[in-house]
Amino acid sequence: MSLVTRQIARLAAAGVWTPQQRSRLLRAAGARIGRARVYAGIRFIAEPSWLTVGDGTFINAELLVGANADVTIGANASLGPRCALLPSTHEAGTADKRAGATSASPIMIGDGCWLGAGVTVLSGVSIGAGCVVAAGAVVTSDCEPNSLYGGVPARKIRDFDETAGG
Repeated sequence: MSLVTRQIARLAAAGVWTPQQRSRLLRAAGARIGRARVYAGIRFIAEPSWLTVGDGTFINAELLVGANADVTIGANASLGPRCALLPSTHEAGTADKRAGATSASPIMIGDGCWLGAGVTVLSGVSIGAGCVVAAGAVVTSDCEPNSLYGGVPARKIRDFDETAGG
């Protein structure tokens, strides 16, 4: 990450900006952000350019965006505070160094999803449109559209009617 990009991304995390101003700063740092509300504390392990956010999306405070693969958040999604989107991991190494080679796969969060506070989404996961992920869940595998997931690791709890709530 260039020094200027790093400084802009760090500046965007500050609490002095409105969500709209923060979105503009993140765009200047390379993120592809639609008309979204992004709250303070957003942090990037690497380039903001890995991030794409759709129109109408709400990102609450202290989102952590990982490195080495794209992270895409669809339109009209809502992310609670302190979510972590981590598209890279390590292969299991030898006994003398278990964190082996780095691997990365994109994360995709569908339109209309709601991720509760503290949700962690790991490498290669796609969360289907209209999905709800309960607070504190760790999502390690794909989630079907219009479903509720929760737990560690996250498991399907139930389906939603596609047009109605609960």
